[in-house]
Amino acid sequence: MREYTPEYESFRDDALAVLNGAAVTVAVAGFWAKPVFMGPLALIVALLAYFMNPASKGKTIVAVLVITLLALLGRWLGGYAVA
Repeated sequence: MREYTPEYESFRDDALAVLNGAAVTVAVAGFWAKPVFMGPLALIVALLAYFMNPASKGKTIVAVLVITLLALLGRWLGGYAVA
């Protein structure tokens, strides 16, 4: 068995924070790019972070879905292409 040290846990928490931040950043990029493509990409990154730590309760997944829906709605109402 592996021995888990506090340093290892810190690196894991940092990695989860980076993945969650990247997922939200990609979802927000959907406001400027095509949200139909950026949303699923952000969802994949959020799911990767979730499976690394299921105790996170999926809050990033919900945030990515809401941001993607807002990007779709905003671009549609603005008359821009969503796909």
